[in-house]
Amino acid sequence: NNNNNNNKKNNNSNNNKKDSNLITLALTTLEKDMSLLDNLASLQPQLSGTEVSLLIGSVLASGMGPIVFPGTSVTEVLAPAAAAFTASITIGSEYIGKVAVADGKEIAANTIQCAAEAEALLANAERVKAITPLCVGVGATAASLSLLAPTIIEALNIGNSVQFVTELYLFCPLVSVLAAAVANLALEETRGFATRAINIGVRRFAKSGLVGRTWLSSSEQVQKNSKSKTDRWLSFAWSVLPAPIVGSVVGGPGLSTKCIIVAALAAAQSPYFLALSEGVLARATDAVALKARSAAVCDTYANQGSRNAAILPFTSALSAFCAAATAAIVELPFLHTISMAYGPPGEVLVVSFFPMLSSAFAAAAAVSKARCEVDAEAACQAASTLALEYDGGMKGGGKGGFGLGFGFCGWGGEDDDPVIRPSHAATDRQRAERNNS
Repeated sequence: NNNNNNNKKNNNSNNNKKDSNLITLALTTLEKDMSLLDNLASLQPQLSGTEVSLLIGSVLASGMGPIVFPGTSVTEVLAPAAAAFTASITIGSEYIGKVAVADGKEIAANTIQCAAEAEALLANAERVKAITPLCVGVGATAASLSLLAPTIIEALNIGNSVQFVTELYLFCPLVSVLAAAVANLALEETRGFATRAINIGVRRFAKSGLVGRTWLSSSEQVQKNSKSKTDRWLSFAWSVLPAPIVGSVVGGPGLSTKCIIVAALAAAQSPYFLALSEGVLARATDAVALKARSAAVCDTYANQGSRNAAILPFTSALSAFCAAATAAIVELPFLHTISMAYGPPGEVLVVSFFPMLSSAFAAAAAVSKARCEVDAEAACQAASTLALEYDGGMKGGGKGGFGLGFGFCGWGGEDDDPVIRPSHAATDRQRAERNNS
């Protein structure tokens, strides 16, 4: 026994280490995937041919002054102008990068707001559904009491009171039918909140070419609302009428038998509605999780862009410093001394050093700007995933049968529906467990 326990402990320890290694590997892979776009942007030249030509021309112009116009004040103008021009390119890159980061941040904020609204609607659906298990318990209790009604009447010796006996027989079926009706109403409310939670953001984040797929005219909206209300009434009637009708037809001449059948059928309806409600919530929960994940990915890319933009003010400040330093150098008296000591090459090296350095900062700023633009575009694409029509599986089932809604539980629906279908998911989990065991 001790050896078996030790072996089990060792196996559990090894499994925990494997799980920890797998989690670490998954996080590392995720980090690499998030940096993939930035790395691809860094591998490509970000300065256009015109910008490269202008930067090279600025550096050459700053160095040509002492050679072409020796002993004149032209050098005092060309070098600071060239440094200021390269600094303007750096500052322009900062502007473009900061705008891209701001766009990504705003898009991410909108996606987070959409995900929060979906979470609120899902919470409402959970709150409404909470009454359904109680209805199941009440219906089952009423069905059990209906079986005991004849025994209770016989034990209390009240069979001579026809009115009291009738009321006692009818009480349990009435409670059971009422519980089934409440469960059905809860199902309809849950379905409404779940549908809103699933479809929220479809139009808000849809691209202009896809808006027509969800657009409804005023008359179509009126017809849709009218049909929805009609389906609610039909669904309520479907939850109330079948049990009394079947009990009156099948139960035979005895009142007690009819009441037992009615109570049993109504008690069976409540768990059926509970199963449908759970299917509704399963789909809504999965859709809301997808929205939250998309919002998280969008926010991650926006933060990645903000991280890449952190260096832009630094490069702009250094470029501005280079421009100021160049202006200070040409005004200082030691430039003439350097020219006398080392000739024009020394003077060229001094006046062109800071413009060259400013051009390097401009190149670095261009790379950061490109990364910010890539991350902003990635955030936009991640936000567009909230516009997927998650409600495909609901369209396949809830049309007929007075709103029975098989599509909510995963029977029917479209094959490209990205939201989980509970029955299919349960089958897949069972198949995976069989394959692993």
